[in-house]
Amino acid sequence: MKQVFFYFLFIINVVLFGKEYVPEYSITKSEADKTLKKTEALFIITIKIMDIVPIKKQIIYAYNNVQKKQVPNEKGQLNVNVKPGKYLFKFFYDKNHSEVITDSILIKPGYRTEMEVELRNSDMPIIVEKPVIYVYGKDKVSIQLNLKGALLFTYPEYTNGWNFTANPNGVIEMGDKKYHYLFWDGKLEIPTTDLDLKKGFMVDKNNLVSFFEEKLTLMGLNTQETEDFITYWCPRMSVNEKNYVHFMFNEEYNNYASITIDPKPDQLFRVCMLWSKTNNNTTKVKPQKIESFKRDGFTVVEWGGTEMQELSPCDL
Repeated sequence: MKQVFFYFLFIINVVLFGKEYVPEYSITKSEADKTLKKTEALFIITIKIMDIVPIKKQIIYAYNNVQKKQVPNEKGQLNVNVKPGKYLFKFFYDKNHSEVITDSILIKPGYRTEMEVELRNSDMPIIVEKPVIYVYGKDKVSIQLNLKGALLFTYPEYTNGWNFTANPNGVIEMGDKKYHYLFWDGKLEIPTTDLDLKKGFMVDKNNLVSFFEEKLTLMGLNTQETEDFITYWCPRMSVNEKNYVHFMFNEEYNNYASITIDPKPDQLFRVCMLWSKTNNNTTKVKPQKIESFKRDGFTVVEWGGTEMQELSPCDL
């Protein structure tokens, strides 16, 4: 499986080359067409592939399990004549681009429905910002990061790990200095096909604070961790009318950046948020299940976030 490079900086902030979140497909228009009979309907499907213009290779697609092969016209369009009803489409280009599967789409008698489909390269570089680690204990602690990649910058300095004294109030003592959390960045290799970004949340700008207060509380973050998260992300996200949000939790996160802690904590919780601006009000995502933990004894919490600003060539 090919890999995608993540750069972890201060709170995991993904920059995907300057564009906002683009859904895999969207209905752009649906209206009555006088040239069609009541027993007829027409889909006009515009295929977009960012790194291939114009598209000269055939697209393999299916609707309701009826498979077709067709080369898009000079406008990148497929014209699909059907009977009125509900249709679930699947689109495939080649092994380097992800398959797109739609929801069931209703087309009325005598209607023309126009749809745009974004076929995305399954691998692309992603720049990420700020994982921070909070430690609540009363003993000497050692933490090792085990990355599928390499560390770039750490604070305090990471030298074959972090060795420090943890306090119940979260203050980390290392030498003659004190810290509120540990910070690292690095380069990770993550297959984009492993990330199920079809699950998540669409959040209006006016609901950001209440959304995060609710979700972070459900996760089990305390007041300080929630405040740090909200005051960092909400000012940035509130410039957008609507944002897409997805959380990557614990074991999924550990697959790419595992952490070894000695002594073993009673509770370890890790969450990475992926988010992006979106203006598409028709985009639907399935609500994501929120993982949680309960504080008990020696506790370690890590949170981060990833701003996705261009997803056209990325596999969502």
